[in-house]
Amino acid sequence: MKTLYAWTNKANTLFWERVCLSTSPENVKALSAFRIVVGIFMLAIYVPSFSWIAGVPQALFTPPLLSLANLFPGFPGSTFFYLLDGVVLLSLVCFTIGVKARISTLVFLLSCLVGLNFNFSFGKIDHSILIYSLLLCMSFSGWGKHLAVLPDKKSRFDSPSKSLSLLSILLCFAMFSAGFEKALSWVDFDPSQNGFLGWFNDGYYTLDRHYFLANYVNYFPPLLLEIFDYTAVVFELSPLFFLLHSRKAWRLWLLIACTFHVTNTFLLNIPFIANSMVYLAFTDFTWLYEKISNLLNRFYIKALATGSILLLLFMRGKEAFYPSTSSVLLSPSDKTELKLYLGILLWGVAIILIAKSLFRPRPVATISEPDNEIAPIFEPQF
Repeated sequence: MKTLYAWTNKANTLFWERVCLSTSPENVKALSAFRIVVGIFMLAIYVPSFSWIAGVPQALFTPPLLSLANLFPGFPGSTFFYLLDGVVLLSLVCFTIGVKARISTLVFLLSCLVGLNFNFSFGKIDHSILIYSLLLCMSFSGWGKHLAVLPDKKSRFDSPSKSLSLLSILLCFAMFSAGFEKALSWVDFDPSQNGFLGWFNDGYYTLDRHYFLANYVNYFPPLLLEIFDYTAVVFELSPLFFLLHSRKAWRLWLLIACTFHVTNTFLLNIPFIANSMVYLAFTDFTWLYEKISNLLNRFYIKALATGSILLLLFMRGKEAFYPSTSSVLLSPSDKTELKLYLGILLWGVAIILIAKSLFRPRPVATISEPDNEIAPIFEPQF
């Protein structure tokens, strides 16, 4: 029994050491710049809103068995959701500008958890788990210590290497769960049945996804469609192997993932915009940290940044508390097309940044390096 325990413990230690070697940040301070990127992304594009649920008929209240919504007899009133949206927006702004970012991020996540339980009480769920997994992991990375209005204090719970390691494993698990289900039906060696084409037909004829290259998919030869099936399965089942192989291999898989999502956006019109932030967590934002640090020394930059965040807050508050106004200004079809163009832009940026981090030689830290926060962290103790 002791031998088995020792072997298991050694295997577990080696596993996490390999993961940490592939994911540890070059510069811990750069995570603060990434925090600002994520916050602005969510304020501008991906902020959740739940006030619309108050107007849904109670007859549609069918929450899953394991859901916080089951603690309620039905959908709460509008006051509940207005307060919830207020907390979501306020906490989002706080972690963006660095007002106790750790606590602000956790408050944001808790508020979203409550709201999403009601959001998914109609018998259908969405694929938004990865962006919330990112925030949960990064809340313990120390990303609130720099570039912050009220910086976080040092905590024994903060560990950049462990945070990114856990995020990478969650990403691998999410991809594996999607790829395993596809493998059961897509790898059939039968050109008369095609999984990719099934996804395409459902979106093209049911959801009116006719943008970009979607009109040309029906002209693709069966052999190419079969290659799409097998390539998707191999891609989604393989991230853990890349992660354990080396740092460069992991970055290579992230680059392939971004290319995969760009292809999906062009052909299937499914952008998965939020996933771009998850992949960018593994790139080095030292250059952005240095630029922001220098720019914030100028008063007019601070004023401009404050005004921009207040404008985004006003826009998101207006959409949350006056949903009818936003629906008039931006019709559903325009919103779909806008998201697709934003997806192309974000995935293009992600490809450039990840490619740069892949082909740039990593700086080697010396033992005498004075700033321990900038040195890579290679000694996780799980």
